[in-house]
Amino acid sequence: MLQINSKGSVTLSTRCKGLWRECVWDRFVKIWTCDVFSSYLNPHPAGIVLTRALIIASSIMSVLAFAFLVFGFKNFTCFHDPSIKLQCLRLSSGLHFLAGMSSCAGIIRYCVYVYGNHQYEVSLRIPGFPSFEYGYSLWVAVGGSLGALVTAAITCYLSHAQKKPDVMTLNAINEVTHCNAQEVLKTYV
Repeated sequence: MLQINSKGSVTLSTRCKGLWRECVWDRFVKIWTCDVFSSYLNPHPAGIVLTRALIIASSIMSVLAFAFLVFGFKNFTCFHDPSIKLQCLRLSSGLHFLAGMSSCAGIIRYCVYVYGNHQYEVSLRIPGFPSFEYGYSLWVAVGGSLGALVTAAITCYLSHAQKKPDVMTLNAINEVTHCNAQEVLKTYV
């Protein structure tokens, strides 16, 4: 079905440019065709490059934060020293906070960029000019940044709720985890 805009001309396609690609919806054939950019950081406006860099950095920090969160779990036996587990929890909390803030900064920067471009397009009054949309990836990024910030708050609370172990507790843990062969032989003979 063809649409006629307010100027009386026929609109055959709708262009949509997002953060990672540009797509065209052909209303005559009813097909989406998308062009993926050859480089994510090179020949684009500074707002797009900054947003992409912040989202990519946020993703890398989230993976590292999750790894340190797992190492900081109470029942995960990679580290036996409670002070190292506590440090892993605190490092995870800080990385989750940085990832959430980085993602929020990228999202806000992209929304400001889209709003500015939309206002510019509206002022030109040219039919068929490419339009920007807040797509699903933006809302997934919003959910991810909120999840990272909530995780940062929870791990921060848990790491500060735990008491730092004293020297006597650490020595007792080391004696339990490190025993020599003579003690093992004595128990079974």
